[in-house]
Amino acid sequence: MKKQVSVILCIVLSISVFCIFTVYGNSSEKEKCVELLNSLGWQVEKAPTDTQKILIPAIFDNVYQNYNELQKTSGFDLSPYCGKSGTRYTFIVTNYPLDTDETVYANVITVDGKVIGGDIMTVSLSGFMHGLKEHTP
Repeated sequence: MKKQVSVILCIVLSISVFCIFTVYGNSSEKEKCVELLNSLGWQVEKAPTDTQKILIPAIFDNVYQNYNELQKTSGFDLSPYCGKSGTRYTFIVTNYPLDTDETVYANVITVDGKVIGGDIMTVSLSGFMHGLKEHTP
């Protein structure tokens, strides 16, 4: 009986530690993203509107090659992360310098807790996308 209680207690403790690590680990990563954006002059809402697990392709197609060229304009390079899993955090930009008729978003990509790239964009067909260090398209 004591053995069963000990096993159950260990399982509950393990699950609790995992949950705490997951919640605070992601929070810290999100905070790093916000700090980076702020350091580049972007003010964003603190909570991301979207968080997605992504896979950086092992081989870049034309779309990823073009996206990586955009990354290089801001001092990033996705090529060392080919084939790796990461997370894309999307935040609403609150200080975009031009008037737009739509919401402007900041995407930040992380791998293993390190920021490896991102962009500023809108989602309409007539919208725009540019690097994190640019302030207008």
